[in-house]
Amino acid sequence: MGPLLLAAVAAAPRASLRLLGSGLATMSTAGPLKSVDYEVFGRVQGVCFRMYTEGEAKKIGVVGWVKNTSKGTVTGQVQGPEEKVNSMLLKGGIQ
Repeated sequence: MGPLLLAAVAAAPRASLRLLGSGLATMSTAGPLKSVDYEVFGRVQGVCFRMYTEGEAKKIGVVGWVKNTSKGTVTGQVQGPEEKVNSMLLKGGIQ
């Protein structure tokens, strides 16, 4: 079974995190904006999950951050136009 992505408030400090996308200038704001905090459970560390997430965010055109946690999960935040954030979440396993 692949990683399970759940929306959650990430309370951990945001040190050593990777930024997604290249900034707000790449986002189209024609529609409503959405921000989602998430935590991914399963085998997500040591498999280039953060690098994959960063690449997909750049392709889709969203911004945010992602980091490994000490409990073996990955947490992050994705922001952008609602339809693009939804597309990013679908790629992570939310339906």
